[in-house]
Formats: sequence, structure tokens, C-alpha cells
Amino acid sequence: MSEVTEPLVLLGEVRTTLLPSSGALAGREASALLSLLPGQRVLLRERPLALAVSPSSAVGVDCQLATVSKSESRAVGTVAAHAVLVGGRIAQSSAATKVVRAADTNRRPWSHYLTQVGSVELIHRIGDDTTAAVDLTEGYLEGSTAGTLDLASISDRLLTQVRMDGRLDQRPPVRTAATRVRWAARVAPPVGGAVRGRTLFAFRLEDESTRSVRIMVPTVRDLAAVQRFCEDLAVHDWLLTTLASALSDASRNEPHRDTAELLSPLLEQLVHLWMPGAHTPPRLRELWTRLEADPGFTKQWTAQIGQLRDRLAVATLDALRSAKISTTEW
Repeated sequence: MSEVTEPLVLLGEVRTTLLPSSGALAGREASALLSLLPGQRVLLRERPLALAVSPSSAVGVDCQLATVSKSESRAVGTVAAHAVLVGGRIAQSSAATKVVRAADTNRRPWSHYLTQVGSVELIHRIGDDTTAAVDLTEGYLEGSTAGTLDLASISDRLLTQVRMDGRLDQRPPVRTAATRVRWAARVAPPVGGAVRGRTLFAFRLEDESTRSVRIMVPTVRDLAAVQRFCEDLAVHDWLLTTLASALSDASRNEPHRDTAELLSPLLEQLVHLWMPGAHTPPRLRELWTRLEADPGFTKQWTAQIGQLRDRLAVATLDALRSAKISTTEW
């Protein structure tokens, strides 16, 4: 057996979209939808907001890891992937794996790797632990190339599996696009003899649908909370993105009656799902305090909700005026 080593880095991807169903799923329905592995329980939570998490499945990989140094970086092991349903409405697929150093350069039988679900062993040595962690983090977040670890495909296949389930009526109340959050986390080395203690965090919009997250935590134990935080972050980023896109579409949409039909489902189906940090483990909840300060997630959300209600009010008044004019002419 290989010796136990601390992970160099934890890599992950979360995809988020609206569940293609005309209504929100209740707890029993959510459990049935996410029962992806026979005999394993779906984790359910009702308060403060319904959350369902499927059991994790193992996906075997034998590939290069993306690095900025272009060093040889073959890794063998498994990726752990699970599906999430938030509020019975928002569907997510989440794939992650931790990178550890292999004990030697010999590839082991698959039975060895299957005992360590969600872990890949780096066969080549690409520098000391800190150098390797930075190399792997930036290589992954800058974009995988052909032949390197592809968490995007794994996450996308799982989300497609959930969305195409025959129990869903495929009639969502509003059309939305999916977003993706690519994230990497590692343990931060002490700087200048300082004691470890604070989580370092960077969140960046790469394009209209892709975001990148870099996290450095104080201890190895804190790594276990990162994936759940990133899933929570991805939900709220998706809500902001979806509402902003709908408001933009509405501003180009005439007549106002169509605007009401476009925006009303957002107010009815999604607004109540805004609960930053509700499902973030306590050890990383401080990150939401920073996100609220800069860039100001809830400030942006509140402004968008105000704009949404104003547009709906204008659309309703215009519809009433049109109805009154039509009645008078008749």
C-alpha cells in the first residue's frame, strides 16, 4: 500500500441549472430523483432550505494533470461525483478529486485506486509540495487541454443524467442557461513564520457562464468543507446570473404583457431560494461575509429584485390601461 500523504490540491467543478420540471420537487420526489446508486442513501435537509445530495459515484481516470510548467504529471485514481437539488428547483452536478503524491512510479491495479474514491495519485514529481500545488492549481483553472483531467465532462454527464430523468415533465416555468464554477483548493503554507488561521479566497468571472475560484485554507481538515461551499456559491452566482439575464431580455421585449409572462415565474419560483451561507459548513462561512462586502452579492440581488418588481408593476399597469381602452372602444 502507498504511504498516506497530505493532498497537494483539491480540484473540482460544479454545474448549476434549473431543473426541467414545471414545479418544485418535494422531499420524497427529490430523493427518488437522486437515488443514483442502489442501496445508498440520499442525504436530505429541509431547513432553512430544502437540500438533497445524491451518493457519490467513482469515475476512474488515468491522465495528465494540467500544469503551467508543462511538466510530466500523470495521475491515476478516481473522481467523486454527486448531484445536488436545492429547494426542489435548482439542479447541480459536482465533481472533485484530491491530488496526492504516489509512493512510487509504478501504476497500481484498479482495486487499489477504488479504495480511495475521490483521490488521484500523481506519479511524476513536479517540485516540492508548495510549488506543485501552485502549478496544479493554475494549470487546472487556466483551462484543461486534450488528455488532461476533464472534470467538466464528468460533471456535464451527471447533470445530463439527472435532467433527462423520465420522472421530470421537461416543462420548466422559465428558460435559463447553465453556469459552471471551476475551483481549486490547497492548504496555505505559513508566511514569514505566521500562524495559519485565515482562509484566502479569490472569485473571478471568466465569461458569461464560467467562474473560477481559488481557495487556500489553514489546515487539511478545512479542505473537506470546500466543495460544499463552492456548491453553495455556485447556486447564488447562478441566481444572480439568471435574474440579470432575464431582466436584460425583458428590456428588449415588447409588448409589456410578454414581459410579465417572462418575469413572473422568476418571482414565484426563484426569489425565495436566496439564502447565502445556509448550506456552507461553519468553518468556511466567513467567506460569505467577504462576498457580501465585495463584490456585494446580496446588494446586487436586492437591486435586481427591486428592478424585477418595478418592471412587473409597469407591465401590469400597462396591461390594465390597454384593457380599459379596449373596453371603452367596444
